[in-house]
Amino acid sequence: MTTRTHPGNRALLHATMLTLRLAVADLTGAQGWSRVLDVAARHPGRSVNDVLLIARQCPDATELATYDQWRARGVHVRRGERGLALLRPPDGAGGAVDVVKVFDITQTNAAPSPRRPQPDLVPVVAALAALADRAGLTVRLRQGLPAAARADGDRLDLAANLPISATAGHLVHHLAQRMLPAGPARLVQAAGIAQIIARRFGLQPPDTALPEPRRWAGALDPAAPDRAVVDCAAAVISAADSLTARLRHALHRAAATAPTPSRPARIPTQRRPDRTAVVTPDAQATDRAALHAANAAAAAFFAAHLPASRAAAAYLRSRGITTAADAESGWQLGVAPPSGDALLRHLRALGFSARVLLDAGLVAASRLHDGGLYDLFRDRLMFPIHAPGGQIAGFTGRDLSGRSKAKFYNTPATAVFRKSELLYGLAPQLRQHGAPSQFVVVEGPTDAIAAHLAYAGLARDGVTTVTVAPCGTAFTAAQLALLAADAGPDTSLIMSFDADDAGARALDRAYPLAVTWPHGRVLGTGPAAYKDIAALLAARGADEALLDLLAAERPLPLLGAERALATAFPEGFHADWPEARVRANRTVAPYLLDAVRHGDVDLLLQSAAAQLGIAPHELSQGVVQHFGAAGTFPDPAPHRR
Repeated sequence: MTTRTHPGNRALLHATMLTLRLAVADLTGAQGWSRVLDVAARHPGRSVNDVLLIARQCPDATELATYDQWRARGVHVRRGERGLALLRPPDGAGGAVDVVKVFDITQTNAAPSPRRPQPDLVPVVAALAALADRAGLTVRLRQGLPAAARADGDRLDLAANLPISATAGHLVHHLAQRMLPAGPARLVQAAGIAQIIARRFGLQPPDTALPEPRRWAGALDPAAPDRAVVDCAAAVISAADSLTARLRHALHRAAATAPTPSRPARIPTQRRPDRTAVVTPDAQATDRAALHAANAAAAAFFAAHLPASRAAAAYLRSRGITTAADAESGWQLGVAPPSGDALLRHLRALGFSARVLLDAGLVAASRLHDGGLYDLFRDRLMFPIHAPGGQIAGFTGRDLSGRSKAKFYNTPATAVFRKSELLYGLAPQLRQHGAPSQFVVVEGPTDAIAAHLAYAGLARDGVTTVTVAPCGTAFTAAQLALLAADAGPDTSLIMSFDADDAGARALDRAYPLAVTWPHGRVLGTGPAAYKDIAALLAARGADEALLDLLAAERPLPLLGAERALATAFPEGFHADWPEARVRANRTVAPYLLDAVRHGDVDLLLQSAAAQLGIAPHELSQGVVQHFGAAGTFPDPAPHRR
């Protein structure tokens, strides 16, 4: 039984339909046609729409099934995998087209199916000759032919010196021509059938020189060349499946009547590689456990100094996050005292060596005082940064003196702290929630705490939120991977941007990475009338701040398209200028493809069209026409499979 996604989600249906339209446009190029034939060869029995959608979304897929179908076979789809969307016709009169999600075997915990052994080519050629004979085609091997094959009416001569795989390939090609009705598409369809059969049976198809589909499609139907290519592909797939079934039946009959059946070849079982078994030699002189222990002791030291710091209390109050100072809050905030060696003396008294403290990035050697050691963090509000395992890997400290040039200062790179690979707030919140409903990525640690307090109101409705912040870097692929590893299948990613030029630049930097999110929706939000989320929280309180953030939420591709169009048309869009329409189509195209993957096509088309002052269907048609005119497509950002 097939499990289907209800078409009530019109965005999903429209996204799949748009993907199909893009696949059709892709089909008119030589590479697109060859890719579709390759997909059809690996997926017998699929409709032309299925083949086109598979070729567009995951051309390397080999074995597809729905979630329930895999489960019935005792196989589990790995968490976080995104299914391929296929269309299903209505169940009956008056029914609606439906969407079904399928998953490739590479997205499951099953070992890849062993490659099917290629049939012995001698019986394949014999079976093909028998089929040709029943079709009224006489086949002979001839010496001295000037070409590989020569057809004369009902007679086909093949060069005797050809490899047997090439002999079989030519035989399939001419047999396909016998199966097809006469017409301008006959040669093209026969070549396509030959390629599919050749891939399925290990044959060598004839090298048939054909023009690109966009050229011969125009000859088939000048008024609707795209429709002509699809009809041609459908005829090729149907005929290839029919010929495959007849050929397998002939081979089965021949094997059943053979006096001594050949012993089947043994196919060694391939073991799926253990992707988690990564061995990385530790080049650090100090044991990682010692560094984690030193950081934990430092965090306790900093926490003990927090209650007495008026500067820290004032700063937390100004940011609306005073509750984060509570020990039970889980944030483990602290204060590094102004003294130059208070932490050093404390940790040395606990038995930590100078080498460990240096390697942990807690102290540094002075270049002015004979290499004497001093505390790296002084007079700062301290935010511990945790490793995925929950250990404290390092710190970021916010200046409390007002005199430091660096407002925030991070632990330097150590054996356990690489700021581009860690996220503030991730591990402590995951200990409380597990896989959340949504991740919210903000710009700094105070915003992460503020967002946590604001979004806590959603917990009443069963929506759990984990708020995180990069450690003074742009959002990185390693940080995205951290979130993806701890997400559920439907966990959303929300990127929060400040409402200023810096926030717009942050959107530009984060967008190409964020839209590759392999789970739920990808959204953007921001404190529209305030500098950042902490300022919003301090001014309006948690409940009102949450309402503002929810009201500002929009699909990230929509935000990206809005900014791209504003940049492309700083003086405004003129719909009656052809070059302006071309530029608009080219600008919107990559964002529309991202919206396809995340089910936000309708929203993006409506928003971008409103921004341009045209109808959504005009923009959609213009983008598809742009694809067809260019002959190439902006590849969607890659998603984890």
